Amino acid sequence: MKSDEITVNGVRIGGAETGEEEDIRAIDLPSGSRAAVRKGHGRDLMRAQRAAAGSDASAVIFALIAELTRVDGRKIVYEDVLEMDLGDVMALQDEVIGENFDCPPQRASQASFNPDSQSRS
Repeated sequence: MKSDEITVNGVRIGGAETGEEEDIRAIDLPSGSRAAVRKGHGRDLMRAQRAAAGSDASAVIFALIAELTRVDGRKIVYEDVLEMDLGDVMALQDEVIGENFDCPPQRASQASFNPDSQSRS
């Protein structure tokens, strides 16, 4: 069985190794390492949420960084992100959740109640 045929719960696993063309950004980390961060998909967020089950939102972000990033050509895991220099983590966090990838436009928020905006009689 080839790696591109392996599925877990109907989701093909393997990422870039399956031959899919992906949007990958290369960044130089403050520590001197080189990272490749690929554009994420819903399945990546699902895996990150499972890896950080029961944890707070920052744990999900760390797991998502691990899911999308290779450092110096090797895959990393959640625990690797925990052990990274803070500057590297911040750079990767900015790359993963920052404005570096095209995101759908945010919808306009609903008007909130503001007592100062009411007309006074």
